[in-house]
Amino acid sequence: MNLKYAIILICLVSPLGGCGAVSSSSVPQVASSEQTVGPIFITQAGLPSDIEYEVIGVVKANARQGYDKAESLYPLLAQEARKVGANAIIEAYGGRTVSAFSWAAPFVGGTAVKVVDPQSLESFDGQFIR
Repeated sequence: MNLKYAIILICLVSPLGGCGAVSSSSVPQVASSEQTVGPIFITQAGLPSDIEYEVIGVVKANARQGYDKAESLYPLLAQEARKVGANAIIEAYGGRTVSAFSWAAPFVGGTAVKVVDPQSLESFDGQFIR
């Protein structure tokens, strides 16, 4: 009888293992000492040509379930940018997609960049994620 309850419990709990949000990038992580500490600037626009920056790669984040706004994933996207040594994400995009547990799970992505002077970003349309 206990085996029956154990099997039922496993069947009910095992699908919950994949319910979190995930992030990824198109470039490998940098060493811990080179990862960015501090806020990450996220904007849906590009940067003007007078701002010096280096393109690092594409970063993405998505929720496997839920119906939150895509912007709710910005902290996860910022965390992924830190891992690759970026201090800003430009050309950010987002939307909804079908997932295993949701008909409209949010997703976001953008281009991770390393801006030479991050203070110069304060006058641009976007937000800093801590």
